[in-house]
Amino acid sequence: MDKITTYSARRGNIFVWMSVLFMAASIVCRIIWLTQTGERGFWFVLFSAVFPFLGAFLTALRLPIRGEKYFYVTVRPVLLICIGYLYRIAVSGLFRAPGTLFFGICCLVIVLAQWFLYYFTFTGKIATRIPVLLVFALPLIVTIFDIPEMYVGKPIYLCEALMVFGIICAVLAAQKLPKYKEGDAYRFRYGDRMDGRLVRGGIPLDKVAPYIMVNRNGASNFVQECVETSAMDEYIHKKRREGLNHFGITHVFIAAYVRACAEMPGLMRFLSGQKAYQRMVIILKMAVKKELKLNSPETIISVELDPHDNADDVYRKFNEQVELANGSADLDSSFDSLAKLLNFIPGVVLKFAIWLLRTLDYFGLLPPELLALSPFHGSAFITSMGSLGIPPIYHHLYDFGNIPVFLAFGAKRTVYEPNSAGEILKKKYVDFTAVTDERIVDGQYYASAFKKIRSCLLHPEQLDEHPEVKEDIY
Repeated sequence: MDKITTYSARRGNIFVWMSVLFMAASIVCRIIWLTQTGERGFWFVLFSAVFPFLGAFLTALRLPIRGEKYFYVTVRPVLLICIGYLYRIAVSGLFRAPGTLFFGICCLVIVLAQWFLYYFTFTGKIATRIPVLLVFALPLIVTIFDIPEMYVGKPIYLCEALMVFGIICAVLAAQKLPKYKEGDAYRFRYGDRMDGRLVRGGIPLDKVAPYIMVNRNGASNFVQECVETSAMDEYIHKKRREGLNHFGITHVFIAAYVRACAEMPGLMRFLSGQKAYQRMVIILKMAVKKELKLNSPETIISVELDPHDNADDVYRKFNEQVELANGSADLDSSFDSLAKLLNFIPGVVLKFAIWLLRTLDYFGLLPPELLALSPFHGSAFITSMGSLGIPPIYHHLYDFGNIPVFLAFGAKRTVYEPNSAGEILKKKYVDFTAVTDERIVDGQYYASAFKKIRSCLLHPEQLDEHPEVKEDIY
Protein backbone atom coordinates (compact mmCIF):
# COMPACT_ATOMS: atom_id res chain seq x y z
CA MET A 1 0.00 0.00 0.00
CA ASP A 2 2.87 2.40 0.77
CA LYS A 3 4.13 2.06 -2.84
CA ILE A 4 0.81 3.15 -4.36
CA THR A 5 0.16 6.85 -5.06
CA THR A 6 -3.42 7.86 -4.28
CA TYR A 7 -5.30 10.98 -5.30
CA SER A 8 -8.24 12.99 -4.04
CA ALA A 9 -10.38 15.68 -5.67
CA ARG A 10 -12.14 17.73 -3.01
CA ARG A 11 -15.58 19.01 -3.86
CA GLY A 12 -14.57 22.61 -3.17
CA ASN A 13 -11.80 22.50 -5.80
CA ILE A 14 -12.62 24.87 -8.67
CA PHE A 15 -11.19 22.44 -11.24
CA VAL A 16 -13.77 19.84 -10.19
CA TRP A 17 -16.61 22.14 -11.20
CA MET A 18 -14.82 23.32 -14.32
CA SER A 19 -14.54 19.67 -15.38
CA VAL A 20 -18.26 19.17 -14.70
CA LEU A 21 -19.06 22.29 -16.74
CA PHE A 22 -16.92 21.23 -19.72
CA MET A 23 -18.36 17.70 -19.68
CA ALA A 24 -21.93 19.04 -19.54
CA ALA A 25 -21.20 21.41 -22.44
CA SER A 26 -19.72 18.55 -24.45
CA ILE A 27 -22.89 16.51 -23.91
CA VAL A 28 -25.03 19.38 -25.23
CA CYS A 29 -22.77 19.78 -28.28
CA ARG A 30 -22.89 16.05 -28.98
CA ILE A 31 -26.69 16.05 -28.87
CA ILE A 32 -26.73 18.98 -31.34
CA TRP A 33 -24.30 17.12 -33.61
CA LEU A 34 -26.37 13.91 -33.50
CA THR A 35 -29.46 15.85 -34.63
CA GLN A 36 -27.51 17.20 -37.63
CA THR A 37 -25.67 14.11 -38.85
CA GLY A 38 -27.43 11.58 -41.06
CA GLU A 39 -25.46 8.54 -39.87
CA ARG A 40 -27.43 6.02 -37.86
CA GLY A 41 -25.47 2.71 -37.96
CA PHE A 42 -25.19 0.57 -34.83
CA TRP A 43 -21.41 0.92 -34.46
CA PHE A 44 -21.61 4.64 -35.18
CA VAL A 45 -24.22 5.16 -32.45
CA LEU A 46 -22.34 2.94 -30.00
CA PHE A 47 -18.86 4.44 -30.40
CA SER A 48 -19.65 8.01 -31.48
CA ALA A 49 -22.68 8.62 -29.29
CA VAL A 50 -23.22 6.15 -26.43
CA PHE A 51 -19.62 5.65 -25.22
CA PRO A 52 -18.56 9.34 -25.28
CA PHE A 53 -21.90 10.42 -23.82
CA LEU A 54 -21.60 7.93 -20.94
CA GLY A 55 -17.96 8.87 -20.39
CA ALA A 56 -18.73 12.58 -20.13
CA PHE A 57 -21.85 12.01 -18.03
CA LEU A 58 -20.18 9.62 -15.56
CA THR A 59 -17.17 11.90 -15.17
CA ALA A 60 -19.43 14.89 -14.46
CA LEU A 61 -21.45 12.81 -11.99
CA ARG A 62 -18.71 10.91 -10.19
CA LEU A 63 -16.04 13.57 -9.85
CA PRO A 64 -17.89 15.86 -7.39
CA ILE A 65 -19.68 12.99 -5.60
CA ARG A 66 -16.97 10.31 -5.34
CA GLY A 67 -13.78 12.12 -6.26
CA GLU A 68 -12.63 12.93 -2.73
CA LYS A 69 -12.48 9.30 -1.58
CA TYR A 70 -12.63 7.32 -4.83
CA PHE A 71 -10.90 9.39 -7.51
CA TYR A 72 -10.05 6.19 -9.40
CA VAL A 73 -13.72 5.94 -10.46
CA THR A 74 -12.89 8.42 -13.25
CA VAL A 75 -10.66 5.83 -14.98
CA ARG A 76 -13.47 3.89 -16.67
CA PRO A 77 -15.36 6.97 -17.96
CA VAL A 78 -12.14 8.27 -19.51
CA LEU A 79 -11.69 4.86 -21.17
CA LEU A 80 -15.13 5.24 -22.79
CA ILE A 81 -14.16 8.69 -24.08
CA CYS A 82 -10.86 7.39 -25.49
CA ILE A 83 -12.64 4.48 -27.21
CA GLY A 84 -14.86 7.06 -28.92
CA TYR A 85 -11.78 8.92 -30.13
CA LEU A 86 -10.18 5.73 -31.44
CA TYR A 87 -13.33 4.90 -33.41
CA ARG A 88 -13.45 8.32 -35.03
CA ILE A 89 -9.77 8.02 -36.01
CA ALA A 90 -10.39 4.55 -37.48
CA VAL A 91 -13.31 5.68 -39.68
CA SER A 92 -12.04 9.14 -40.53
CA GLY A 93 -10.16 8.04 -43.65
CA LEU A 94 -6.77 9.12 -42.30
CA PHE A 95 -5.38 5.64 -43.00
CA ARG A 96 -6.67 5.63 -46.58
CA ALA A 97 -6.19 9.17 -47.91
CA PRO A 98 -2.83 9.85 -49.60
CA GLY A 99 -0.36 11.68 -47.38
CA THR A 100 -2.36 11.26 -44.20
CA LEU A 101 -1.24 7.80 -43.06
CA PHE A 102 1.52 9.18 -40.84
CA PHE A 103 -0.87 11.74 -39.32
CA GLY A 104 -3.43 8.99 -38.64
CA ILE A 105 -0.83 6.82 -36.91
CA CYS A 106 0.26 9.81 -34.79
CA CYS A 107 -3.35 10.42 -33.74
CA LEU A 108 -3.76 6.76 -32.84
CA VAL A 109 -0.56 6.75 -30.77
CA ILE A 110 -1.56 9.96 -28.97
CA VAL A 111 -4.99 8.62 -27.94
CA LEU A 112 -3.49 5.32 -26.76
CA ALA A 113 -0.86 7.26 -24.81
CA GLN A 114 -3.59 9.39 -23.25
CA TRP A 115 -5.49 6.36 -22.05
CA PHE A 116 -2.52 4.37 -20.74
CA LEU A 117 -0.98 7.35 -18.96
CA TYR A 118 -4.32 8.24 -17.37
CA TYR A 119 -4.77 4.61 -16.28
CA PHE A 120 -1.28 4.17 -14.84
CA THR A 121 -1.33 7.58 -13.15
CA PHE A 122 -4.62 7.24 -11.31
CA THR A 123 -4.21 3.59 -10.44
CA GLY A 124 -1.14 4.76 -8.53
CA LYS A 125 1.64 3.26 -10.66
CA ILE A 126 3.00 6.65 -11.86
CA ALA A 127 3.80 9.08 -9.07
CA THR A 128 3.35 12.33 -11.03
CA ARG A 129 0.51 13.90 -13.04
CA ILE A 130 2.78 15.78 -15.47
CA PRO A 131 2.98 13.12 -18.26
CA VAL A 132 -0.79 12.60 -18.43
CA LEU A 133 -1.37 16.36 -18.30
CA LEU A 134 1.03 16.96 -21.19
CA VAL A 135 -0.28 14.16 -23.38
CA PHE A 136 -3.81 15.59 -23.15
CA ALA A 137 -2.94 19.29 -23.25
CA LEU A 138 -0.31 19.57 -26.01
CA PRO A 139 -2.26 18.04 -28.94
CA LEU A 140 -5.30 20.07 -27.92
CA ILE A 141 -3.34 23.35 -27.83
CA VAL A 142 -1.75 22.64 -31.22
CA THR A 143 -5.15 21.82 -32.74
CA ILE A 144 -6.88 24.89 -31.32
CA PHE A 145 -4.26 27.37 -32.49
CA ASP A 146 -3.35 25.67 -35.78
CA ILE A 147 -6.75 24.87 -37.27
CA PRO A 148 -9.32 27.10 -35.53
CA GLU A 149 -11.69 27.00 -38.52
CA MET A 150 -12.37 23.29 -38.01
CA TYR A 151 -14.50 24.12 -34.96
CA VAL A 152 -16.75 26.59 -36.78
CA GLY A 153 -20.10 25.01 -37.55
CA LYS A 154 -18.89 21.53 -36.53
CA PRO A 155 -20.23 20.62 -33.09
CA ILE A 156 -18.44 17.23 -33.12
CA TYR A 157 -15.00 18.86 -32.96
CA LEU A 158 -16.16 21.30 -30.34
CA CYS A 159 -17.71 18.63 -28.11
CA GLU A 160 -14.55 16.48 -28.32
CA ALA A 161 -12.40 19.49 -27.44
CA LEU A 162 -14.69 20.24 -24.49
CA MET A 163 -14.35 16.66 -23.24
CA VAL A 164 -10.56 16.93 -23.37
CA PHE A 165 -10.75 20.20 -21.44
CA GLY A 166 -12.94 18.36 -18.92
CA ILE A 167 -10.36 15.60 -18.54
CA ILE A 168 -7.54 18.13 -18.14
CA CYS A 169 -9.51 19.90 -15.39
CA ALA A 170 -10.10 16.55 -13.68
CA VAL A 171 -6.34 15.87 -13.77
CA LEU A 172 -5.67 19.32 -12.29
CA ALA A 173 -8.29 18.69 -9.59
CA ALA A 174 -6.56 15.47 -8.48
CA GLN A 175 -4.34 16.17 -5.50
CA LYS A 176 -1.75 13.64 -4.39
CA LEU A 177 -2.38 12.40 -0.86
CA PRO A 178 0.46 12.16 1.68
CA LYS A 179 2.46 8.96 1.67
CA TYR A 180 0.61 6.12 3.35
CA LYS A 181 1.86 5.25 6.84
CA GLU A 182 1.26 2.11 8.82
CA GLY A 183 -1.85 2.58 10.96
CA ASP A 184 -3.56 4.98 8.55
CA ALA A 185 -7.07 4.19 7.38
CA TYR A 186 -7.19 2.11 4.22
CA ARG A 187 -7.23 4.15 1.02
CA PHE A 188 -9.45 2.79 -1.69
CA ARG A 189 -7.83 2.39 -5.09
CA TYR A 190 -8.52 1.06 -8.56
CA GLY A 191 -9.99 -2.46 -8.46
CA ASP A 192 -11.80 -1.88 -5.15
CA ARG A 193 -15.56 -1.69 -4.81
CA MET A 194 -17.52 0.87 -2.83
CA ASP A 195 -18.27 -1.80 -0.21
CA GLY A 196 -14.89 -3.51 0.01
CA ARG A 197 -11.27 -3.64 -1.09
CA LEU A 198 -10.02 -6.17 -3.60
CA VAL A 199 -8.20 -9.16 -2.07
CA ARG A 200 -4.98 -9.01 -4.09
CA GLY A 201 -3.16 -12.00 -2.63
CA GLY A 202 -4.03 -15.65 -2.17
CA ILE A 203 -3.17 -18.90 -3.90
CA PRO A 204 -3.99 -19.45 -7.60
CA LEU A 205 -6.79 -21.89 -6.77
CA ASP A 206 -8.60 -19.14 -4.85
CA LYS A 207 -8.64 -17.05 -8.05
CA VAL A 208 -9.92 -19.89 -10.23
CA ALA A 209 -12.56 -21.37 -7.90
CA PRO A 210 -15.16 -18.57 -8.42
CA TYR A 211 -15.10 -19.27 -12.17
CA ILE A 212 -15.68 -23.00 -11.58
CA MET A 213 -18.27 -22.63 -8.80
CA VAL A 214 -20.10 -19.67 -10.27
CA ASN A 215 -23.18 -19.57 -8.05
CA ARG A 216 -23.10 -18.96 -4.32
CA ASN A 217 -25.52 -21.79 -3.60
CA GLY A 218 -23.39 -24.22 -5.59
CA ALA A 219 -20.44 -23.38 -3.32
CA SER A 220 -22.33 -23.73 -0.02
CA ASN A 221 -21.17 -25.72 2.99
CA PHE A 222 -23.47 -26.62 5.89
CA VAL A 223 -22.43 -26.55 9.54
CA GLN A 224 -24.38 -27.49 12.66
CA GLU A 225 -23.32 -26.82 16.25
CA CYS A 226 -24.85 -26.80 19.72
CA VAL A 227 -23.76 -25.16 22.96
CA GLU A 228 -24.80 -25.56 26.58
CA THR A 229 -26.46 -22.35 27.76
CA SER A 230 -25.84 -22.10 31.53
CA ALA A 231 -22.95 -19.61 31.18
CA MET A 232 -24.86 -17.70 28.51
CA ASP A 233 -27.99 -17.48 30.68
CA GLU A 234 -25.98 -16.19 33.62
CA TYR A 235 -24.27 -13.63 31.38
CA ILE A 236 -27.62 -12.43 29.98
CA HIS A 237 -29.03 -11.96 33.51
CA LYS A 238 -25.90 -10.02 34.50
CA LYS A 239 -26.22 -7.67 31.53
CA ARG A 240 -29.88 -7.05 32.30
CA ARG A 241 -29.01 -6.19 35.90
CA GLU A 242 -26.52 -3.67 34.48
CA GLY A 243 -29.40 -1.90 32.75
CA LEU A 244 -29.34 -3.50 29.29
CA ASN A 245 -33.05 -4.25 29.16
CA HIS A 246 -34.10 -7.03 26.79
CA PHE A 247 -30.48 -8.12 26.36
CA GLY A 248 -30.78 -11.66 25.02
CA ILE A 249 -29.33 -14.56 23.17
CA THR A 250 -29.49 -12.71 19.84
CA HIS A 251 -27.07 -10.08 21.15
CA VAL A 252 -24.71 -12.78 22.42
CA PHE A 253 -24.69 -14.59 19.08
CA ILE A 254 -24.06 -11.38 17.14
CA ALA A 255 -21.30 -10.31 19.55
CA ALA A 256 -19.69 -13.76 19.22
CA TYR A 257 -19.73 -13.48 15.42
CA VAL A 258 -18.23 -9.98 15.58
CA ARG A 259 -15.47 -11.29 17.85
CA ALA A 260 -14.72 -14.09 15.38
CA CYS A 261 -14.48 -11.49 12.59
CA ALA A 262 -12.07 -9.42 14.68
CA GLU A 263 -9.68 -12.33 15.14
CA MET A 264 -10.29 -13.99 11.74
CA PRO A 265 -10.96 -11.11 9.33
CA GLY A 266 -11.28 -13.50 6.38
CA LEU A 267 -14.91 -13.91 7.50
CA MET A 268 -15.44 -10.33 6.31
CA ARG A 269 -14.64 -11.24 2.72
CA PHE A 270 -17.22 -11.65 -0.01
CA LEU A 271 -17.27 -12.59 -3.67
CA SER A 272 -18.60 -10.36 -6.40
CA GLY A 273 -17.86 -10.47 -10.10
CA GLN A 274 -15.82 -13.67 -9.55
CA LYS A 275 -13.37 -11.74 -7.35
CA ALA A 276 -12.83 -11.70 -3.59
CA TYR A 277 -13.18 -8.47 -1.62
CA GLN A 278 -12.64 -7.53 2.01
CA ARG A 279 -15.08 -5.35 3.95
CA MET A 280 -13.91 -2.60 6.27
CA VAL A 281 -16.94 -3.01 8.57
CA ILE A 282 -19.35 -5.82 9.46
CA ILE A 283 -22.81 -5.44 7.89
CA LEU A 284 -25.36 -7.80 9.46
CA LYS A 285 -28.83 -8.26 7.99
CA MET A 286 -31.79 -9.65 9.91
CA ALA A 287 -35.48 -10.11 9.16
CA VAL A 288 -37.74 -8.85 11.96
CA LYS A 289 -41.49 -8.77 12.34
CA LYS A 290 -43.03 -5.46 13.28
CA GLU A 291 -45.43 -7.36 15.52
CA LEU A 292 -45.29 -10.99 16.72
CA LYS A 293 -48.47 -11.95 14.87
CA LEU A 294 -48.99 -14.53 12.14
CA ASN A 295 -49.78 -12.02 9.39
CA SER A 296 -47.62 -9.20 10.67
CA PRO A 297 -45.43 -7.63 7.95
CA GLU A 298 -41.73 -8.38 7.96
CA THR A 299 -38.89 -5.98 7.29
CA ILE A 300 -35.12 -6.26 6.94
CA ILE A 301 -32.84 -4.36 9.28
CA SER A 302 -29.18 -3.64 8.57
CA VAL A 303 -26.74 -3.27 11.47
CA GLU A 304 -23.30 -1.81 10.80
CA LEU A 305 -20.77 -3.04 13.35
CA ASP A 306 -17.07 -2.50 13.85
CA PRO A 307 -14.73 -5.44 14.59
CA HIS A 308 -13.64 -3.52 17.74
CA ASP A 309 -17.20 -3.62 19.17
CA ASN A 310 -17.93 -5.44 22.41
CA ALA A 311 -21.29 -6.82 23.60
CA ASP A 312 -22.49 -3.41 24.86
CA ASP A 313 -21.79 -1.82 21.46
CA VAL A 314 -23.62 -4.65 19.69
CA TYR A 315 -26.61 -4.25 22.01
CA ARG A 316 -26.83 -0.50 21.40
CA LYS A 317 -26.42 -0.61 17.62
CA PHE A 318 -28.70 -3.59 17.12
CA ASN A 319 -31.49 -2.20 19.31
CA GLU A 320 -31.35 1.15 17.52
CA GLN A 321 -32.22 -0.55 14.24
CA VAL A 322 -34.91 -2.76 15.81
CA GLU A 323 -36.56 0.26 17.43
CA LEU A 324 -36.56 2.07 14.08
CA ALA A 325 -38.26 -0.92 12.44
CA ASN A 326 -40.77 -1.43 15.25
CA GLY A 327 -41.42 2.22 16.06
CA SER A 328 -44.69 2.18 14.18
CA ALA A 329 -46.75 -0.44 12.36
CA ASP A 330 -46.91 2.00 9.45
CA LEU A 331 -43.20 2.84 9.46
CA ASP A 332 -41.47 1.39 6.43
CA SER A 333 -37.76 0.79 6.22
CA SER A 334 -35.87 2.22 3.29
CA PHE A 335 -35.86 -1.22 1.67
CA ASP A 336 -39.64 -1.52 2.13
CA SER A 337 -40.08 1.78 0.32
CA LEU A 338 -37.80 0.62 -2.49
CA ALA A 339 -39.67 -2.70 -2.77
CA LYS A 340 -42.99 -0.85 -3.03
CA LEU A 341 -41.55 1.31 -5.80
CA LEU A 342 -40.38 -1.79 -7.70
CA ASN A 343 -43.89 -3.24 -7.46
CA PHE A 344 -45.16 -0.49 -9.75
CA ILE A 345 -42.83 -1.64 -12.55
CA PRO A 346 -44.39 -4.07 -15.08
CA GLY A 347 -43.06 -7.62 -14.83
CA VAL A 348 -41.06 -7.68 -18.09
CA VAL A 349 -39.50 -4.30 -17.33
CA LEU A 350 -38.82 -5.36 -13.72
CA LYS A 351 -37.02 -8.46 -14.97
CA PHE A 352 -34.81 -6.27 -17.14
CA ALA A 353 -34.25 -3.86 -14.21
CA ILE A 354 -33.10 -6.73 -11.97
CA TRP A 355 -30.79 -7.98 -14.74
CA LEU A 356 -29.36 -4.47 -15.05
CA LEU A 357 -28.82 -4.25 -11.28
CA ARG A 358 -27.14 -7.65 -11.29
CA THR A 359 -24.86 -6.57 -14.16
CA LEU A 360 -23.94 -3.30 -12.46
CA ASP A 361 -23.25 -5.21 -9.24
CA TYR A 362 -21.00 -7.66 -11.11
CA PHE A 363 -18.77 -4.78 -12.21
CA GLY A 364 -18.98 -2.98 -8.86
CA LEU A 365 -20.98 -0.07 -10.26
CA LEU A 366 -23.91 -0.05 -7.84
CA PRO A 367 -23.88 3.20 -5.83
CA PRO A 368 -23.32 2.93 -2.05
CA GLU A 369 -26.81 4.32 -1.39
CA LEU A 370 -28.37 1.34 -3.19
CA LEU A 371 -25.98 -1.13 -1.53
CA ALA A 372 -27.09 0.20 1.86
CA LEU A 373 -30.74 -0.45 0.99
CA SER A 374 -30.19 -3.96 -0.34
CA PRO A 375 -30.89 -6.90 2.02
CA PHE A 376 -28.68 -9.06 -0.21
CA HIS A 377 -25.40 -7.19 0.35
CA GLY A 378 -23.64 -7.62 3.67
CA SER A 379 -21.31 -9.70 5.81
CA ALA A 380 -23.87 -12.16 7.13
CA PHE A 381 -27.60 -12.75 7.48
CA ILE A 382 -28.79 -13.85 10.92
CA THR A 383 -32.16 -15.37 11.71
CA SER A 384 -33.61 -16.43 15.07
CA MET A 385 -35.87 -19.45 15.20
CA GLY A 386 -35.93 -19.26 18.98
CA SER A 387 -38.79 -16.78 19.07
CA LEU A 388 -40.78 -19.20 16.89
CA GLY A 389 -40.00 -22.15 19.15
CA ILE A 390 -38.45 -24.33 16.44
CA PRO A 391 -34.96 -25.67 15.68
CA PRO A 392 -32.68 -23.69 13.36
CA ILE A 393 -32.97 -24.19 9.62
CA TYR A 394 -30.30 -24.36 6.94
CA HIS A 395 -31.12 -21.22 5.01
CA HIS A 396 -29.83 -20.97 1.45
CA LEU A 397 -27.49 -18.19 0.39
CA TYR A 398 -28.64 -15.62 -2.15
CA ASP A 399 -27.11 -15.70 -5.61
CA PHE A 400 -28.05 -12.04 -5.96
CA GLY A 401 -25.86 -9.74 -3.87
CA ASN A 402 -22.80 -10.90 -1.95
CA ILE A 403 -23.74 -12.21 1.53
CA PRO A 404 -21.39 -15.19 2.14
CA VAL A 405 -22.75 -16.51 5.48
CA PHE A 406 -26.26 -17.30 6.75
CA LEU A 407 -26.52 -18.02 10.48
CA ALA A 408 -29.60 -19.40 12.25
CA PHE A 409 -30.16 -20.38 15.87
CA GLY A 410 -33.15 -22.14 17.38
CA ALA A 411 -35.11 -22.48 20.57
CA LYS A 412 -33.51 -23.85 23.71
CA ARG A 413 -33.97 -27.56 24.27
CA THR A 414 -33.70 -29.51 27.51
CA VAL A 415 -31.40 -32.52 27.81
CA TYR A 416 -30.96 -34.87 30.77
CA GLU A 417 -27.35 -36.03 31.03
CA PRO A 418 -25.46 -38.14 33.56
CA ASN A 419 -22.41 -36.63 35.21
CA SER A 420 -19.23 -38.47 36.26
CA ALA A 421 -20.91 -39.49 39.53
CA GLY A 422 -23.81 -41.06 37.72
CA GLU A 423 -26.27 -38.33 38.66
CA ILE A 424 -28.79 -37.18 36.07
CA LEU A 425 -28.50 -33.45 35.44
CA LYS A 426 -30.91 -31.20 33.60
CA LYS A 427 -29.15 -29.03 31.00
CA LYS A 428 -30.26 -26.66 28.27
CA TYR A 429 -28.73 -26.43 24.84
CA VAL A 430 -29.23 -24.16 21.86
CA ASP A 431 -28.52 -25.32 18.33
CA PHE A 432 -27.23 -23.09 15.58
CA THR A 433 -26.51 -23.67 11.92
CA ALA A 434 -24.44 -21.88 9.31
CA VAL A 435 -24.48 -22.01 5.52
CA THR A 436 -21.19 -20.63 4.20
CA ASP A 437 -19.64 -19.74 0.87
CA GLU A 438 -16.59 -21.99 0.74
CA ARG A 439 -14.85 -19.77 -1.83
CA ILE A 440 -13.98 -16.93 0.57
CA VAL A 441 -11.80 -18.96 2.99
CA ASP A 442 -10.77 -22.61 3.34
CA GLY A 443 -12.17 -25.27 5.67
CA GLN A 444 -9.50 -24.85 8.34
CA TYR A 445 -10.23 -21.12 8.53
CA TYR A 446 -13.97 -21.72 8.94
CA ALA A 447 -13.26 -24.40 11.56
CA SER A 448 -11.16 -21.95 13.59
CA ALA A 449 -13.86 -19.30 13.26
CA PHE A 450 -16.61 -21.58 14.55
CA LYS A 451 -14.39 -22.73 17.41
CA LYS A 452 -14.04 -19.06 18.37
CA ILE A 453 -17.80 -18.51 18.17
CA ARG A 454 -18.37 -21.59 20.32
CA SER A 455 -15.78 -20.38 22.85
CA CYS A 456 -17.53 -17.00 23.09
CA LEU A 457 -20.91 -18.66 23.64
CA LEU A 458 -19.53 -20.94 26.36
CA HIS A 459 -17.52 -18.13 28.01
CA PRO A 460 -19.42 -14.96 27.08
CA GLU A 461 -17.71 -12.77 29.67
CA GLN A 462 -14.88 -12.26 27.15
CA LEU A 463 -17.36 -10.31 24.99
CA ASP A 464 -17.20 -7.41 27.46
CA GLU A 465 -13.68 -6.58 26.30
CA HIS A 466 -12.81 -4.66 23.15
CA PRO A 467 -10.74 -7.07 21.05
CA GLU A 468 -7.46 -6.47 19.30
CA VAL A 469 -8.44 -6.52 15.65
CA LYS A 470 -6.23 -8.42 13.21
CA GLU A 471 -5.73 -7.36 9.60
CA ASP A 472 -6.47 -9.67 6.71
CA ILE A 473 -3.20 -11.19 5.47
CA TYR A 474 -4.01 -10.39 1.79
